[in-house]
Amino acid sequence: MSSFMQPVVKNLEEAIKHTANDNQKNMVKDYIEHFLFGDMNKHKDSQRHWIKDAGPIVETNIGYIETYRDPLGARAEFEGFVALVDKETSAKFNTLVDQAEEMITKLPWDKAFEKDKFSKPDFTNLDLVAFACSGTPIGINIPNYDDIRQTEGFKNVNLGNAYPRPKAENMHFMSKEDVDLMVKYDKESLTMVVALHELLGHGTGKLFTKNVDDGKINYDEGTLNPFTGKPIDTFYTDKETWSQKFGKLHSGYEECRADSVAIYLMHFEEPYHIFFPDRNTEWDDMYYVGWLDMIYGGVKGLVYYNKDQKLWGQAHVLASWVIFSVVREADKDLIKFEFVERDGKEYFYMRVDREKLKTVGHKALSDFLHKLHVYKSIADFDSGKKMFDHYSEVDEEMLKIKKIVEEWRVPRRLEVQPNLFKVGDEIEYKDYDDSFEGIVSSYVERYEPAFLKDVYDEWFKDIAHFRRKLD
Repeated sequence: MSSFMQPVVKNLEEAIKHTANDNQKNMVKDYIEHFLFGDMNKHKDSQRHWIKDAGPIVETNIGYIETYRDPLGARAEFEGFVALVDKETSAKFNTLVDQAEEMITKLPWDKAFEKDKFSKPDFTNLDLVAFACSGTPIGINIPNYDDIRQTEGFKNVNLGNAYPRPKAENMHFMSKEDVDLMVKYDKESLTMVVALHELLGHGTGKLFTKNVDDGKINYDEGTLNPFTGKPIDTFYTDKETWSQKFGKLHSGYEECRADSVAIYLMHFEEPYHIFFPDRNTEWDDMYYVGWLDMIYGGVKGLVYYNKDQKLWGQAHVLASWVIFSVVREADKDLIKFEFVERDGKEYFYMRVDREKLKTVGHKALSDFLHKLHVYKSIADFDSGKKMFDHYSEVDEEMLKIKKIVEEWRVPRRLEVQPNLFKVGDEIEYKDYDDSFEGIVSSYVERYEPAFLKDVYDEWFKDIAHFRRKLD
């Protein structure tokens, strides 16, 4: 066993003593077997126990989960988190779960392309104590095993204390009015986007499947392709997952589908009644900020686009860009760019027609989302890729924008996490300064010196594969 996995297993063995029920105990046992022997089925079993553990006070999950950082979208990154459930806020998310089936009927596809039955998941708002990964998300829908998600269920979590804090001085290329709205309503808007993205984005959709042994299908053979009017002639075999079928396209494609669902459903009043029932005079601003955040994210995300290889380096950024491209193509006057000079450098202002977002923008997104969803459902990779690649393109005007964005790029945010220490029979919480010194202190105090040496030794083994070599 690697030096990294030894302390993971050791601590999981200790964790068994503190489990609250059989689901938690069996989940941890399956984690241990998975990390000891590498059996993926044991990790899948751990996730089965996890989704059955409804309403815990302490929530945790661990394993090789997300594939975003792998160019081929196959190898998953190790991550794990521990968090406390915020029951008051979680009640709102569970109200959304209760109303999910009604809201699904508003989505722009026929019921034939939806699951036969929506499995109501546990949906909680968590305050993170620790999240071990390369970048903390703000919402999660797992497990990522499609066979479990389709037939057994899933969980959604909103990571409320991981939300970024927008600062006006770091927000370029927008008018003062738009910046002020973003600062004022970003948390409210983001809360709804994350909730809808995770529950009704990742949580919806039927995969049309055919059994290779007996030829049985899980859909009505009379179902027609809504875009050709012909019978369905593409499908998944029972041996395929959707991520295998769509390959490296799948991460950006699925994040775009989930984001599109969120922005689409923010057009309706139901989410606002759940989360902000007494603030109806502000709903329109929240809706606009949801759109603005998505569009702005696409434009800022141009720094992740490699113009030589014509490739995007980050799935969530690509999702925002594609949505930006969809509405920009629908009406050239919906998003305009005004080029100016500022502080001796090229600069621009992005002007968005907020009224057209409700009409032209919503209609364009609806048409796009319909195709995006159906192509995934019926395993029509060729049509899905052709459409998605089209909206992933960056034209000459936007390459000019890319250059300016890179010149005005704000350093990526860094995260500092607290630590918990056992002192006698008590647990002590320690926070750290919001500074580089605080981040370093947090890491140093989290691990024993011997473990830090193990990290160095593992790094040194792979130094030959790094771009920068030691002298």
